Amino acid sequence: MNLTTYESKPVAKWNTRDFQAYLKAEHERLYGVPYVPFRGYQAEAGMLGRWVGTKRKPGEHGPELTKRFIDLCFAEYKPSLEYPGLSFGFMQTFMGRNLQRAVSGLAAEQQRAERNEGVDNTWF
Repeated sequence: MNLTTYESKPVAKWNTRDFQAYLKAEHERLYGVPYVPFRGYQAEAGMLGRWVGTKRKPGEHGPELTKRFIDLCFAEYKPSLEYPGLSFGFMQTFMGRNLQRAVSGLAAEQQRAERNEGVDNTWF
């Protein structure tokens, strides 16, 4: 059976399972310790569903903004002996300031893309 994973889909198509797989893989790659979700996988799926959306309900932020937020949190976090890793719940609770950075970064990218739309850059 061929399962579709986050690695084979555009971020815009990611669901909560894709985000959980991404969080687990990135966490183990960056910190070398197993990923432990905030209050369990089911609770974390609920948190992610509120951000990303589900089949029945759109999310508050969408997949692109959520991934950008997660990546900013991973980039900023410095592991310690007491807290060798982080979870999405930790990110949401203690690193919420990165949401503003993610929003402004995404808006700047969209403005840049709109400005450059129709520009012929083949002569560069």
